[in-house]
Amino acid sequence: MSEKTPCRLVFRALTLAGLERKRVHEVASLFMIVSNTGDDNVKISIEDDPLSECPVGYQYRERKDDTYFKHIDFYNPNVGVAVIEYILSVGLVQSSPTILELEGIFEQLAGDTTPDNWDTEKTIGVAQSQVLAVNLNRKGLNVQAKSTNTGKIYIGFDNTVLTTKWVAELQAGQAFMMDDYRGAIHAIASAADQLLGWGDW
Repeated sequence: MSEKTPCRLVFRALTLAGLERKRVHEVASLFMIVSNTGDDNVKISIEDDPLSECPVGYQYRERKDDTYFKHIDFYNPNVGVAVIEYILSVGLVQSSPTILELEGIFEQLAGDTTPDNWDTEKTIGVAQSQVLAVNLNRKGLNVQAKSTNTGKIYIGFDNTVLTTKWVAELQAGQAFMMDDYRGAIHAIASAADQLLGWGDW
């Protein structure tokens, strides 16, 4: 006989580029959009149903009798970026922590379709500077010294990074990657005007 475990409501926010479709893996029984910054209603598909409009506030999907959906597809029909906020009832009623853990692992392995932050290379000098800010949604990050650099770049976790206090030393062309770290990244160089590529997702 399965042990009953109460579900809980969680709040999520999702940013979609214009005309972007994205799959979110969740084990849930209830879904409702609470806000949408786009002019047109977002379209959703639950468990590979056909895409349908989902207005804010009054449409939702609920499955009873201990049945759950495991993924939702979102589609932004707007030409511009839309930020969608929604709530879910998450968790499994029947006791099965292994399934929950596997769902979380699957989501991590599936990866994102768009990065959170990346832009033109940063110039790192002999005074420290911030490369990446705290990002609570981050799954991974990468920084790489440009191949034409003449000095070394030192990576640290805060503004106390020094050429003698660091977690990674990057010579020209070398990269540093981290998974599951959501804090800030700072850098300092052994010479002026060293270039660093950067991004997180």
